[in-house]
Amino acid sequence: MGKNNHAISGVFVFLLLGIFAIFSTIMVVMGAKAYRGMVERSDTHNSIRVASSYIRTMLRSNDEAGVLRVEDVDGVQTITMENDWGDIYVTRIYIYEGKLREWFAMAEIPFVPGNGETVCNLDSMKAELKDGLLHVVVSENGTEMEIDYAPRTAGQAGGEE
Repeated sequence: MGKNNHAISGVFVFLLLGIFAIFSTIMVVMGAKAYRGMVERSDTHNSIRVASSYIRTMLRSNDEAGVLRVEDVDGVQTITMENDWGDIYVTRIYIYEGKLREWFAMAEIPFVPGNGETVCNLDSMKAELKDGLLHVVVSENGTEMEIDYAPRTAGQAGGEE
């Protein structure tokens, strides 16, 4: 009976170790899925925040009368700012291939959307300039943020305050 008792206790220990291994694996898989979900949500919120801050900063730094417009250039909607700094320079903010991009060049250089500098990942941007107010909606992975901007120089000649 001694040998039988040892065999049963050995099977019992092996069974406990197997159950422990299975539950440990399940916990690791569940933890990895939860972590992946957190990282994806964090990336989405970071992209939205970066896009919002970037757009606001660019608008504030180009806040002169008559500089700002929203236009469609070759099927790409852009927030366009045109400045006269001796020569005419154009800054365009737009979405191309899932990325928020900036194009900065002299006005005479043809716009090529793929050549813009990447700012961050972003699915879409819709902009509307109405009555001197700019309304922008940006989205990434189903999360949206609205940006409303009222230029300080709206309606003022020459951008002087």
